[in-house]
Amino acid sequence: MSAAANASAGLAGTARAWWQADRGRLLHATKTVIAVLMATWLSMRLELASPRTAMVSVVILMMHQHSGMVLARGFYRAVGMMVGSVAALLLFFAFPQERMLFLLALAVWIGLCVGGAAYFRNYQSYGFVLSGYATCIAAVPSISNPYAIFDNVVISMSEVSVGIACAGMVSGLLFPQRVASMLLAAGQQHIATFAGFIRSALQGSETTAGLGTLHLRLAGERAQLESLRSAAVFEDPEIRANNALMLRLNHDFLEALARFHTIHQLRARLAKAADHRAGNALDALFGRLAAVLPATAGRTRLELEEIATLHRSLLSLDAALPAYIAAARATLADAPLLAADRFAAGATALREAVSDLLSYTENFLALRAPGIAASAAPRERSRGRANPANRAFALASGMRATVAVLASAWLWIVSGWAGGNSGVIAATIAISLYSIMPQPVAIARQMLIGCALAWVAGLFFNFFLLPHLDGFLLLAVALAPFIAIGSYVGTFPPTAAIGLGFGIYFCFLGNLGNPMVFNPAGYLDAGIATLMGIAIASLAFATIVPQGGHWLAEQYLKQLRQLVAADICRSPLAGLRLHFETHIRDFIQFAGSRPPAGRAGQAELLGWAFAALEIGLGTIALREITARGVLPVTWERHQTELLAALSALFRAPSPATFEAAVLALEQTIAWTGRNASPAAGEARATLHAMRLSLLDDALPLVGVAGEPDAR
Repeated sequence: MSAAANASAGLAGTARAWWQADRGRLLHATKTVIAVLMATWLSMRLELASPRTAMVSVVILMMHQHSGMVLARGFYRAVGMMVGSVAALLLFFAFPQERMLFLLALAVWIGLCVGGAAYFRNYQSYGFVLSGYATCIAAVPSISNPYAIFDNVVISMSEVSVGIACAGMVSGLLFPQRVASMLLAAGQQHIATFAGFIRSALQGSETTAGLGTLHLRLAGERAQLESLRSAAVFEDPEIRANNALMLRLNHDFLEALARFHTIHQLRARLAKAADHRAGNALDALFGRLAAVLPATAGRTRLELEEIATLHRSLLSLDAALPAYIAAARATLADAPLLAADRFAAGATALREAVSDLLSYTENFLALRAPGIAASAAPRERSRGRANPANRAFALASGMRATVAVLASAWLWIVSGWAGGNSGVIAATIAISLYSIMPQPVAIARQMLIGCALAWVAGLFFNFFLLPHLDGFLLLAVALAPFIAIGSYVGTFPPTAAIGLGFGIYFCFLGNLGNPMVFNPAGYLDAGIATLMGIAIASLAFATIVPQGGHWLAEQYLKQLRQLVAADICRSPLAGLRLHFETHIRDFIQFAGSRPPAGRAGQAELLGWAFAALEIGLGTIALREITARGVLPVTWERHQTELLAALSALFRAPSPATFEAAVLALEQTIAWTGRNASPAAGEARATLHAMRLSLLDDALPLVGVAGEPDAR
C-alpha cells in the first residue's frame, strides 16, 4: 500500500511539474483551436467557397502567443492582402490571354514584394510578403478562367478578413497575453546585461573577444525589444503614447554602448603605455562609476528600485564629475602631452557615457513610473532617414524569389501537370514567407517535413474521418486534435517551423469546401505539387545568394564603409545620428550570424563595426561642434581635410589611405593644441578618441602602420 501511495504521489508530482511547464503551451494550442474552428464555422455560415483561406490565416497569425503580435501581424496581413488583390486584378487586365507574360509579370511582382520585405523590418515586411503571395493565391487558380478573377479576389479578401477577425478576437479576449508586460520584463533583463557590459568595460574584466560576445548579446536583446515595441503599440495605448520615448531609449543605448566600448579600448591601450599616470587617473574615475552600478553577477534582471537607485546615483555622479576630472587632471600637470591627451579622451568618453546612461535610466523609469518625467530636452531624434537594411540583401532576396516562382511555373507548363498550380502557389508562399525568417534554408526544410506530415494527416482526415461526420459539431471535434498538435509542437523553438508547417498545410491541403468535394486523386496531386514547390523554394534559398555566403557579407561590409565615407562625412546632420545607429545595429546583428573566423568572419565584421561606430560618432560630434560656430574659420579647412581622409579610408581601405587618415588626425589634433578655446579642447578630446579607435587592434588595417607612439 505504501509503495502504491508513493507511486501515486510521484505520478501526481510529475503531472504537476508538467502542467506548470506546459500550461502556457496548452492554453495557446487551445486558443488556436478555438480561433480556427470559429473561422471555419463563420466561413461556412457565410457560404464562402473555401474556408481553408480563413483557417490558414488564423494558423499563421496565431503562431505568436501574445495579442499585440497577432494584432500587428493581422493589420499588415490585411494591408498586404488588399494590395495583392489589386495587383492580381491589374495582372489579369494586362495579360488576360497571355499565360507566359502573365506568369513572368507575376514572378517579377513577387520578387519586388520579397525584396521590399527584406528591405524593411518588423511587421512592415509581413505586409510586403502578403502583397506578393496574395496575388498568386488569387490569380493562379483563375488563370484558365480570367472572368472568375474578380469573384476569387472578393472571396479571398472575405476569407482573410474572417481569419484576421477571429484570431484577433480570441487572442485579445480569451486569456490574453500582453506584449506590453513582456516588453517591460525584457527591458529589465536587458538593462541587467547592459550593466554587466558597462562594468566589464570599466574594469577590463573581459577580453576583447568576451566583450564582443556581450555586445552581440546586447544587440540581439535590443532587436527583440524593438520587435516587441512595434507590436505593443497595437494593443496598449500607453505604450503607443510613449513610442517616441522608447525610440529615445534605443538611441541612448547605442550611444552609451559606443562610449563604453571606447573606454574599454582606451584602457587596453593605456595598459601598454610606459607612463601609467594617465591610466591610473582614469581608472580612479572609472571606478567611481563602477561603484554605483548594481551587482549583476548570476542575475538575469534588475528590479525597478535598483534602477531608480542607479539613476539617483548617476545624477549625483554627473554633478560631481567635473570636479573629479579637474582634480585628476591637476595630478597630470607635469605629464607628457600624449598622456594628457589620453586622459582628456578618456574623461570626455566617461562624461558622455554617464550623460547617455543617465538619459537612458531616466527614460527607462519614465516608461514604468508615471511620477518620473522624461528628459525635457532630448537630443535630436529625427526619423526621416533611409531604412537600415542592406540593399544588396534585398536585391538578392527579390531575385531569388523571382527565379523560384519562374522555375515552378516552368515546371507546371512544361509537364502539363494538372495540379501544378498548387506547386506555384506553394513555392510562392514558401519563398515569400520564409524570406523574412532567420536561417531560411533550415526553416524551409522543417516546413517541408511539416507539410509532408500534414499531407499524410490530411489524407486520413479527409477520406477516413470526414465522410462519417454529420454536422459542424462533429467536424469541430474531429478537426481540433490536428490543429492542437500543430500549434503545440510549434511552441517549442527546435520544432516551431515543423509545427507551423503542419498547421498551415493541413488546412491548405485539407481544402474544406462549401460544399465538400472528395477527390483522392486531386488531393494526392495537390500534395505532391505542394511538396515540390516547397522543395524548389528550399533549393533556391540554398543556392541563389545564400545568406551564409561570403558575397552577401562583403556587400554588408561595403555598405558599412560607404555609410561612413559618404553619409557620416557629407550628409546633412538632421537625423544623421539615428540613421547611422540603426544601420550599425543591423550590421552587428548580421555579423553575429557569421562564422567566428575566416573570410568576412564575425571577428572581422565586428572589428569594422566597432571602428565605424566610434569613428562615425566622433565625426558627427566634430561636425556638431562646427555647426555651433564656436571655432575659428581656419578650423573648417582642417575638418574638411580630415573628413576627406576618413572618407577615402573607408571607401577604399589600403595602407596609403590608412596612413593619410592617421596623418590628418594628428595634424588636426596639433591645430587644436594651438587654440586655447574650450570648444577646441572638446574637439581635441574627440579627435584623440577617434585616433585611438583608428589604431585599435580590431581594425583590420592597423597592422599596416602599427602604433608609433605607444610609450
